[in-house]
Amino acid sequence: MNLKDVFKPLDEAKFNVYHLNSLLITTLGMFTISYNTTFVAIEIDNLSKIFHVSGILFVLLATSSLYAAVIGALIFGFISNFKGRKAVYGYEALLLSIGSILGSLTNNAIEMILTQFIFGIGIGGDFVMSPIVLGEFAEARDRGKLLAFAVGVTGPLGSVASSLVILALNSLNVPTDLSYRIVLALGAIIPASIIYLRRKVPESPRYLARIKGDNEELKNVIKKVTNSDVSVNADLRDRTPWFELMKRYSWFIFLAGLLWFLDHMVNPGGVFSLALVAKPIGITNLALFSLLVTVLASIPGGLLNLALIDRWGRKPLEAIGFLGMGLSLIAFYLLKSFISSSSGDTLAVIGGIVLGLYHFTHNLGPANISAAGIFNVELIPTKIRGIGSGLVVAIDRTGALVNSAIFPFLVSNFGLGLAVGLGGFLGIVAAIVTLVLVPETKRKPLEEATGEDRSFEEFEEVEK
Repeated sequence: MNLKDVFKPLDEAKFNVYHLNSLLITTLGMFTISYNTTFVAIEIDNLSKIFHVSGILFVLLATSSLYAAVIGALIFGFISNFKGRKAVYGYEALLLSIGSILGSLTNNAIEMILTQFIFGIGIGGDFVMSPIVLGEFAEARDRGKLLAFAVGVTGPLGSVASSLVILALNSLNVPTDLSYRIVLALGAIIPASIIYLRRKVPESPRYLARIKGDNEELKNVIKKVTNSDVSVNADLRDRTPWFELMKRYSWFIFLAGLLWFLDHMVNPGGVFSLALVAKPIGITNLALFSLLVTVLASIPGGLLNLALIDRWGRKPLEAIGFLGMGLSLIAFYLLKSFISSSSGDTLAVIGGIVLGLYHFTHNLGPANISAAGIFNVELIPTKIRGIGSGLVVAIDRTGALVNSAIFPFLVSNFGLGLAVGLGGFLGIVAAIVTLVLVPETKRKPLEEATGEDRSFEEFEEVEK
């Protein structure tokens, strides 16, 4: 029996109400994560003043969610692998909501760090679960744009919302010790609204076939999603021991994690290059800066990605994105002395153009491909997709931690130009890695992209 034939109704289905519902509940999780992390990036200095912290507490205030996300990714990845996607999907949204609402009630730095830790576990869980759930149901033709939209494109919208709320509260002269409570409380609403919807998502048909071996439920789910009947007359379970698959696919797990790691290392100063980069080019209102960069650069880059990802493919866009990021940062490095000697509008315009190009190409490429979890969904087989994705996200979050430590260190000791220039060099390295090592997976059924169809046929031959 051909494994791809079993999932053909899913892979060839037209976009329907079920896909729309899945897309909605997936995007709202990423929206919330981006909303919260943008708030922290913009308001970290104000929070440190409100709570009177410095040193290690200041660092933890900014990074506790990153440490927690590593833990969350591994926990959710492991459970989803052995108990099913449905067993845990929705609980990450619960953690996001709890972390946000408790954060709005905090009165000191320790409490805020703890609530951000809770939120971070939810981040790790969502980064693992949402791409898997959406990817295992998506049709092959549009899987790239669905994953890019749900995980990558929605992020900038969350950043826009966070920036607008902060700007609105500032314009109303709301005290900073009250405004952070309002921002976080508002951020709890959306994840709370999707907990029930995520819990009602049916078990992944690929999990049912390749891990659980429940053919009857497999047929029921495919019928529910596509309104098509499928004939299954064989045991479809992947009989290869999971640890053997982990060894066999360790290269792809490493590669997916490496590209996500490099996305952070080619991203000096965080997602919007805020305080350390914005202020030297003459921009002091970080919320406004974040909003402008998102609207004028990040969102257009993401929209172009949606138009091309299933036509051109993942590989060329990822490489172009990394190359554009790298060249933008190198241009910033080369122009740094000129920018520093300029003043007023000239300073802001030149710096803004360079950083705008950076964010445009970032969202054209890595932000909506490797950082949207596409490679770990499409290169890792079903039986270890949960564990593999957990490891990939753990590598990703470690990259964010390393970046948060290295970039300020380089700026303090060697200056902003060198720090940004190093990021540019790594961008070019990442583009080369992508072109040389990454296989193209556009429009391929997951079983073909991962090679599961070939291994299943070989196993069937041996059985005969």
